[in-house]
Amino acid sequence: MPPLPTLETASFDAELPFIAAPMSGETCSPQHLRETRLALRVLAAPVDSAENIDPLLQRLEAKLDLALEVSLLSRYPKRPPLTLCRVGLEEIGWHADYPFEAGEKLELTLFPHPDSSLVLHIAAIVQQCAPASGGGFQVAADIRHAFNEFTHGLWEKWVFRRHRRMILER
Repeated sequence: MPPLPTLETASFDAELPFIAAPMSGETCSPQHLRETRLALRVLAAPVDSAENIDPLLQRLEAKLDLALEVSLLSRYPKRPPLTLCRVGLEEIGWHADYPFEAGEKLELTLFPHPDSSLVLHIAAIVQQCAPASGGGFQVAADIRHAFNEFTHGLWEKWVFRRHRRMILER
């Protein structure tokens, strides 16, 4: 497994559909920002761990999940390859086959679940890119300016939830 850069914030490691591409403007497109905002609302939604959930509500939620996946699948029929990445509150790190320049602006496309078509588009600035011991490069990118006040809170909830789950699985 290739090494990942160390991040300064709470983070989690995962192998997710992920791609980094040069960004054409200063931020992601309005459509991508809207998709990301809506996806973060789904990801940060409370998770009820009570086992006494009404079966009708479970069925309704399953139908809504299916409708969401079908609509997203038609929008994103192909996904990027699974990439080992470290997702943090203010940074994202990953192993890349080719180098990036420090200060380069990227649009990170991240699917939060390997088997889902839910997608996040995140504006990032490369902080560092260093050769990895096993080949390739360790890349760390700053994402602090990718979110507004509302979406940053949703991002924090999702990252902390995944961070806690990773700690419990150790």
